[in-house]
Amino acid sequence: RVAITAGEEDDEESEDSGSESSDDELSARERIEARKDRADRTKDMDVLRAPILCVLGHVDTGKTTILDKLRRTNVQEGEAGGITQQIGATNVPIENIINECSHLTMPDIKIPGMLIIDTPGH
Repeated sequence: RVAITAGEEDDEESEDSGSESSDDELSARERIEARKDRADRTKDMDVLRAPILCVLGHVDTGKTTILDKLRRTNVQEGEAGGITQQIGATNVPIENIINECSHLTMPDIKIPGMLIIDTPGH
């Protein structure tokens, strides 16, 4: 959509200068619109991508420990001083999330899992 907006601005400028858009710009716009139309037609709320969760917070507040429980790992123990030293990303399958939240009343979940980004504290 940004590319379309930028292209529209270019057209306005070219109209002011009296020149017309090139065939390349028109075909690029047509390709973008065709992709957008195809995506709109094939949308399916039963086929969703994993949401991205970024965990931020102060040092030593348990961010990685909570994620270790979901991931069924022990990353925090291996960090220098028990403090996360670098950004990490983990795909957590929906089965792990459902098992860890089994004590909660949960609706039907249609996501395949979550991508969790763990960050060092500041």
